[in-house]
Amino acid sequence: MLVIGMKAESKPKDEPDVVSAAAPVQDTALVESRVLDLIGNLVEPGIVGVRSRRVNDPKGAKSGFVVIYVPASEGSPRRSRKDSKFYQRIGSGTFPMEYFQIEDMFGKRPHPKLELLLEEKPIGPGAFSHGPQRTFRLGISNVGHGLAKFPCIRFKRSGPLRETTLGLDGSGRTGLPQRASEGLWCIFQGGVDSVIYPGEDFIITNLIQDGKQQGEVGPEMQGGQWFAGSRKAILWHFNEISFSCEISSEGMPTSEHRASFEAKDFRQENY
Repeated sequence: MLVIGMKAESKPKDEPDVVSAAAPVQDTALVESRVLDLIGNLVEPGIVGVRSRRVNDPKGAKSGFVVIYVPASEGSPRRSRKDSKFYQRIGSGTFPMEYFQIEDMFGKRPHPKLELLLEEKPIGPGAFSHGPQRTFRLGISNVGHGLAKFPCIRFKRSGPLRETTLGLDGSGRTGLPQRASEGLWCIFQGGVDSVIYPGEDFIITNLIQDGKQQGEVGPEMQGGQWFAGSRKAILWHFNEISFSCEISSEGMPTSEHRASFEAKDFRQENY
């Protein structure tokens, strides 16, 4: 993260400079354009995902600060077009890379980046109960550049959502095999043939939340007359959801993910 428009004081050797005061640039739009142009022309191969933002101070003025976000690159290393050298950052300094370091980086493959996919579906009747259920599609999204092999997701059964015996398609089948586990954890883990490709949303199964019956309401009236087709209805309440899980794949550390959904009420017409 680069913040342009700050004054820094030099420190003794091997110590980082320290910001001492704000020094806003006169034209944030001009500086932003120039910096993005330099990044595009001086780095080979180009960096994907660079983002910038102008912070004008005071608001409405041309002056202020420019913030540049440069994401970590994956795959082969980047070099300077100016001198064709590969650089690395060590502490507060920038140094040319040694040959063995460059060789090692060219052998690396891009990594996957897995995120939780949890999508709410309309509330509907339960499969084996008279009450309605709130249903969610559970999956994993690979937003990285590498293949995710042996993907795995697990969550605690004591949470607000539980797995359904109907699986993903109503026949008990799931996107990833459900593994045997102790009562605490519900685990879906892929084998040799299970791969999540870059940019893919991989759907695994459906999770459900049961509602709580709040009571009954009578037919609706208007002007002392019943509405045509109006019947008694049952009111159901679905609590707020705070869902957490762990996701992993081959060669990648396990990461924790969370999702939350607001409470909902549902009116079930009693036919």
